[in-house]
Amino acid sequence: MTSAQPTIEPVPTADLDEVLDLIAAEQAHPDRGTTMLGETRDGIAAELDDLEPDWRGSVRAVREEGRLVAAVLGDWDAELGRAWIHGPWVAGGDAELWARWSRPLVDAVLAQLPDGVDDWELAADASHVLMASLGADLGLSPSEANHVYTVEAAAVAGWPDPSGEVRPAGVADRDAVRPLHDQEFPATYAPVETLLPDPPDGKYVVVVATDGGRLLGYAAGRVQADGEGYLDFIAVSDDARGRGTGRDLMAAVCRPVIDASTTGKLHLTVQDHRVPARRLYESLGFVPSLAIVGYRHRRSV
Repeated sequence: MTSAQPTIEPVPTADLDEVLDLIAAEQAHPDRGTTMLGETRDGIAAELDDLEPDWRGSVRAVREEGRLVAAVLGDWDAELGRAWIHGPWVAGGDAELWARWSRPLVDAVLAQLPDGVDDWELAADASHVLMASLGADLGLSPSEANHVYTVEAAAVAGWPDPSGEVRPAGVADRDAVRPLHDQEFPATYAPVETLLPDPPDGKYVVVVATDGGRLLGYAAGRVQADGEGYLDFIAVSDDARGRGTGRDLMAAVCRPVIDASTTGKLHLTVQDHRVPARRLYESLGFVPSLAIVGYRHRRSV
């Protein structure tokens, strides 16, 4: 009798811990994981529990000879029409397993996307050559590298206080922030309405720098599900550059975020070409760790 061929299947509740073990093992290696999740098992579980829809329904996995060898999952925002594919992961970063299962696993997530969600992406460290190959196979062009920087609470505590007018932002600031936000972060995962919801939900810490009521810049950060701080957005208007506004915004937003974190760490990402910004972060004690490359499919226009 011939044994059944392996197939991609939803994961029973009893097997979810095994999937988490596989994901955590691969996430420990930048050249085998995805930059959309953390590195520790508990942190990864917390991040997954924060996804919508529930990751337990979207996860798909493969067993060969009874052993879990590959997995993938996704989340999406039907209102934005965007989806994010987490993974694929294959046991031990095995190239043969990757060649056999990576594309079918991506297809298994794409098959779940609701109508209208046709803008999706993969992301990995620049060292993940198998993901780069998969992106090319799918016809996706790699993005510019986005560098991940990390700072410790001790370094943030030593920053000078803001010297200009910086205050917490509210719903009334939406119209002033929106043009700068949309210009610097087009088609982002978090529009102004998410950063400054009505009524406020406390998810993001948002601050604005002003001069006599005129907006100079803004910054937004939060504590992620894994307990680590993250600076999601910072932007300064062209005519306010070179005035220390960026440093003021950094101090005003990063301190409350890192104080609320459980790890005493804060991360941010910055595009490769933004050399002045990278110099600013490094001068403040941020240390580079990863270089994220996205592989994105955009809807036809």
